[in-house]
Amino acid sequence: MRIYHIGMSKRGKTLVIEARRDVDYLSCEIYDYYGRRITTKKQLHENRYSILNNLKAVKPETYGDLRYAIVD
Repeated sequence: MRIYHIGMSKRGKTLVIEARRDVDYLSCEIYDYYGRRITTKKQLHENRYSILNNLKAVKPETYGDLRYAIVD
């Protein structure tokens, strides 16, 4: 387990879940920042579609048209 800064961005129809050790390395084009989390990239990858579905439910105007999810 490591501490990652988590940010969400979009690339076409794909949600990009950005996980970086340093907040300065997150893309400047993130839509939402979820702070520091103790997790692994493997856990994020395994749960990427449940994360996408949760985001679609909470912010359908931003994430409603996305179909895919990746961890970067």
